[in-house]
Parts: sequence; structure tokens; C-alpha cells
Amino acid sequence: MKRPPWLVVVVALVMIALGETSGAVMSQARAPFADWARARIAANPTVHGFAGSAEYDEEVTGRTVFAAEAGLSFFHTHAEGVGVIVFVVGTVIATVVPWTRARAGLQALVALGGLFPLGYLVYAIAVVERGREAGVELAERWVLTPLGSAMIAALVGVVVVLAISVGRRAS
Repeated sequence: MKRPPWLVVVVALVMIALGETSGAVMSQARAPFADWARARIAANPTVHGFAGSAEYDEEVTGRTVFAAEAGLSFFHTHAEGVGVIVFVVGTVIATVVPWTRARAGLQALVALGGLFPLGYLVYAIAVVERGREAGVELAERWVLTPLGSAMIAALVGVVVVLAISVGRRAS
């Protein structure tokens, strides 16, 4: 087995470390984060569609805080898992992809796709700052979808390269 490029290894290790650290931070800082989120939501009432009714506005605030906490939780779990996937897929690419350009392109896609969990941090902050729907749309459109697509493209590329390699050996 060959080792992946240093950038792929760094992305994998940083994601795993951030995932582990965020789990510990979430358990200790959940209340301060919720307080911060509530304060930011109260500071931007029009973005969140407050109606001036305490009951309705509290429900909107609760749903938005929950969405922000969910973003942090998703970051934690995805960073741990994606970090491992980046390292394994990077190693597979380094070992089995015979063509230099294809290998470099696939490694770049894996490194980029490995940043996918950061989209959930964007999600957590954007739902508080821009409103729930607008925040989710921003995170999905500009961060989660492009980075997730990069990882999917890398995985499909590995399968295609392996199929071509096996096909050439068989003939």
C-alpha cells in the first residue's frame, strides 16, 4: 500500500480531530451555545419572521436553536466519519490508480470532499444569523452540495478507474 499525499492526510487528521474535539465541546458548551443562539435570534427578529406574539416567537426561537444544535451535532459525527473515509479512499487511490493525472485529480476531489463536515458549521451559524430556511439553503447550496459532490465524484472516479484497470488486465 502506498500513502496518500500529505494534503489528504492532513485533511483526514484535521477532520477527525475537529470531530472528536467538537463532541467534547458540545457536551460542555451546549448551554452557552444555546444562549448565544437565542441572543442572536432576538437581535434579528425580522430575519426569523417574528410576529410579535411571545408564544409564536418562542416556538420559532426553539426550532431555530434546535436546528443550530443539530448542525453542530452533524458536524461532530460527520467529521469523525469523513476523516476516516478520506484517509482510506486516499490510500486506495494512491495504491491502485496507475495514471498520475487521474490519481492527482481524484486525490484533489477527496481532499475537497473531506471538508464536507465544515458545511454543518456553516449550517449551525447560518440558521441563527439568516433564519432557518435561508440558513439551511445557504449551507446546502454553497457548501454541503459542492463538497459532498466532490467526494461522490472521487468515489465514482475510483470505481471507474478500477473498472478500466480490471478490464485492461482481463483482455
